[in-house]
Amino acid sequence: MIGRYLRSNLGRGLSTSPLPTPLRAWILVPLFVVVAMTVGFGTDLLRFAPLQSEIAPLLPFTLFIFPSLLEEMFFRGVLIPRETLSAGRRGATRAVVLSSLAFVAWHPINALAFNHSAIPVFLDPWFLVIVVALGVTCGHAYVVSRSVWVPVIIHWATVSVWVLFLGGRNLVLEL
Repeated sequence: MIGRYLRSNLGRGLSTSPLPTPLRAWILVPLFVVVAMTVGFGTDLLRFAPLQSEIAPLLPFTLFIFPSLLEEMFFRGVLIPRETLSAGRRGATRAVVLSSLAFVAWHPINALAFNHSAIPVFLDPWFLVIVVALGVTCGHAYVVSRSVWVPVIIHWATVSVWVLFLGGRNLVLEL
């Protein structure tokens, strides 16, 4: 039963191309950017600080795998039923909210259990506001597109811009 769910949900979500995605799947991205920039620059979580490192060219590849691909596979591809939109808007909204709450909870758990250097960032309430906005944006994109790749692209672009240009730390390399 779990194997069948994973094949029909995550498997099909991974095999669905992001290219024919309806425009409405991307509709929350500009709102997310406004929220993230307003909160981030308003609280000093973000600052213009291009990364000066010889590993900078490799980071987009690393950041694509973790956190983007692995987190989106679980928080969207597993936690949100692929056909949730057929259950109506209320069911889809509930799935996106629950997935987003789990996504937000993961960040402090990750910092406390695995990556202590991330504690100052991952336990910051303003950072978690941005994570909520990202979770809802990625959840909506998955529900509408039914492709895991759409939220992966959104997540990857967000983390890459943060790490490479806006003063974010590459927390993966700090493990």
